[in-house]
Amino acid sequence: MEIALFANARKLYDHKLYECVIPAADLLRTVLKNDRYVATLDVEYQVLLYLLNANYKERNYRAALRHFDEIIHKRRLMERHKNAVLVAIESSYPEFGDAEQRRRAAECYRQIGNTDLAIETLLQVPPTLRSPRINLMLARLQHHGTRHGTTKKSEAVLAYKEVIRECPMALQVIEALLELGVKGNEINSLVMHAATVPDHFDWLSKWIKALAQMFDFKHSDASQTFLMLHDKTTLRCNEHLMMALGKCLYYNGDYFQAEDIFSSTLCANPDNVEAIGLMTVLCGQEGGCEQDSADMDYLFAKVTSEVKYTASHWFAHAQLLYDEGKFERGLNFVDQCLDSEPRNHEALILRGRLLIALERHTQAVCAFRAAQMVAPYRFEIYRGLFHAYLAQKRFKEANALCNWTIRLFQNSPRSFTMFGRTLFLFPDPRMRRTARKFAEKSLKINHIYTPAVNLIADICQVEVPTKAIIKLLEKHVIIFPKVNLLNHLGDIMRKQKEPVKAMEYYYKALRQDPKSKRTLRGLRLLSKSFEESPVLDESDAIGMDNQPSTNELATPCEATNVEGAESAENSREASSSAAARSGQEEDVDDHDWIDVPDGM
Repeated sequence: MEIALFANARKLYDHKLYECVIPAADLLRTVLKNDRYVATLDVEYQVLLYLLNANYKERNYRAALRHFDEIIHKRRLMERHKNAVLVAIESSYPEFGDAEQRRRAAECYRQIGNTDLAIETLLQVPPTLRSPRINLMLARLQHHGTRHGTTKKSEAVLAYKEVIRECPMALQVIEALLELGVKGNEINSLVMHAATVPDHFDWLSKWIKALAQMFDFKHSDASQTFLMLHDKTTLRCNEHLMMALGKCLYYNGDYFQAEDIFSSTLCANPDNVEAIGLMTVLCGQEGGCEQDSADMDYLFAKVTSEVKYTASHWFAHAQLLYDEGKFERGLNFVDQCLDSEPRNHEALILRGRLLIALERHTQAVCAFRAAQMVAPYRFEIYRGLFHAYLAQKRFKEANALCNWTIRLFQNSPRSFTMFGRTLFLFPDPRMRRTARKFAEKSLKINHIYTPAVNLIADICQVEVPTKAIIKLLEKHVIIFPKVNLLNHLGDIMRKQKEPVKAMEYYYKALRQDPKSKRTLRGLRLLSKSFEESPVLDESDAIGMDNQPSTNELATPCEATNVEGAESAENSREASSSAAARSGQEEDVDDHDWIDVPDGM
């Protein structure tokens, strides 16, 4: 009976019927335990191997670990007695080797959350016997920290380098080394001197250079390097290259260009859930894409049709709920995403935004700080911290954060725009005048950066706009016809006594948002100015002949309290997610602010 049971258990394992191996091997193990006359060391050892590995394949990790110590003990006995069966077993089943069994035990410990024992188990494998898979697992466990939050970065760097020496094309390992602070030149030298690197690998050096620039806060340079790889090499239209390029553009705040790249990626692979989630983020950003709602519904239909969700699926759902204003449910989906992938920095940033929208500002600061530990090169983290500090009236921290952000993102228009926005909110006229300098510096770096143009437009509401600024706004509104910018131009033209141009911009804004309170209010004020001065110039009269009557639009505005509604709307925006998405800062108390350093 024992021989028949053993033969059947081995046959089930050879055919990979792991769920059937478990009861058969367990029955045989019980028989051998109760009848010691037929039990031999090599048979017991093989039965335990079948039972442990079948449980591992079926993801019964705790059940597999119950047999691990016994297998190690029996293996040592067989090595001591120089049992020839051990060599035959490992030649027939390479996965039954000691190093691979310890790796599987470490994986079981990792899955049940005991990373300390997982690292200890992997370190018991001699360094000469560690495969690249074992080194990669050990490096990630040491890099991402143990159960107590401690990390061993120097040991992780050594393990990552061992992987690169054997597998120079491991791009995720290259990213991990750059994240740990290893210089790009050192990694490039390591890759090019690897034993298995093929010829004509010049593009890999440029890829490493682009990644190094991204981790060094130079997102614009990184996007240019990736774009050069895309245009001038045979890697054109590769999905992974386009994703890397789109992420760099997104990190740099170039939302329209990033949206084009992600759209091309989805054309190449419609099932790329990560690209769908990032497209959703871009549509909620100021200066972001204006994707057709039907297209977005189609993309979300693909996400919801999946039976098993990954971290990217949970994030896409959470972002959709955030855009719909369902913040509590969105927070639950973000938690599901972080359970699947704890270091997903998009989910960590979204968690902070959701907490700001729920007015849990202290928790939002903690969420953004956790994201900063994972991805310190992301500007959205510092912007989220800035909003959380302002909401808590921690003005000293907010000011210090702006200074630090400018030092980190020296060539990014986003940091200068954020600092300029804070100065614009300051009541001192001298400080407000410096806000324009920061906005102009942002536009020197990127002349079509929408938030900087919006800041210029806001400054024009309190200062007399120059002809150059008006020309800049008119040029920008042709490229990006946003409602708020059209309203800005309408207000400027109305104040400069150019009613025809003002009405033109107001009607363009109404075509995009027929319920815009600010647009209707501007038309109402424009109609009042007509009533006060009915005599128009000849050119104005000619221009007005072809325009619709403003009285029809002014009537519904007069029936409602537009100014009260607008102020109520502004008060809601100050405490909702719109401020976090748009990058607009809230009004602040003035007496606690710190002066701008002279070096700025």
